[in-house]
Amino acid sequence: MPGNLDFAAAVAMIGTGRTALGILQFAEPGPDDVVVVPAAAGGIGTLLVQYAKNARATVIGLAGGPEKTARVRAEGADLAVDYSDPGWPAEVRAHLGGRAATIVYDGVAGTVAREAVALLGPGGRHLVFGWSAEGITEGRGHFADGVSESVLGPAMPQRAGGLRALELRALDEAARGRLRPAVTRFPLAQAAAAHRALEQRGTIGKVVLEP
Repeated sequence: MPGNLDFAAAVAMIGTGRTALGILQFAEPGPDDVVVVPAAAGGIGTLLVQYAKNARATVIGLAGGPEKTARVRAEGADLAVDYSDPGWPAEVRAHLGGRAATIVYDGVAGTVAREAVALLGPGGRHLVFGWSAEGITEGRGHFADGVSESVLGPAMPQRAGGLRALELRALDEAARGRLRPAVTRFPLAQAAAAHRALEQRGTIGKVVLEP
C-alpha cells in the first residue's frame, strides 16, 4: 500500500478504483467527448468524473440533492445537476448548446439512465455496469433503442495481470493524486447505521467500516 494513502482510501481504490479503471478500458474518454455520469457522487461515479476531467472531456454529473451535486461540482464536473428535478435534461441541453453526449457511464438504469441515453448523439456509447435503480428484466430494457451506436456491458478484463494489475494501477493513481476516492467512514460498531445510510442514499462515495 502506498505510504501516503490511509487504509480507508486504499480499500476504496482496491475495490471501487479497480472497477472504475476496468470500466474505462471499454470507453476511454478524450478531449472531444461529452461524458454523462449518473450517480456521480457515488464511489465509482466520483472516480469516473475525475478521470474524464483529467482526460479533458466535458463532464456532466448527475446526483440526487444539493449536497451531492455540490460534491460533484467540487470534483470538477463542468455541470452538476439534480436528477430528482424533472427539468434536468433540459438544463443539460441548454448547457451543451447543441452538442450531444458521446459517452454515458450507466450504473443506475431506470428513468435517469433512459433520459441520459437520450442525450447521446450518433455514434455515442452507452456503457452499462450496474442497475441500482431498476433491475434489467426481459422485455424491460432501460436504454433508448436506436440512439447509441453501441451498448456495452463490460466484464472484468482477462488481460495481462488480471484484476491485480487494475488494483495496483488504482492505488498508484491515488498515490499520485490523479484519482481521489470519496469515502464515507463508519466505526465498525456502527455497521447497522452504515447499512441504513446506504439504503436511504445518505452516503457519498465508498462506505468503509473502520475498526
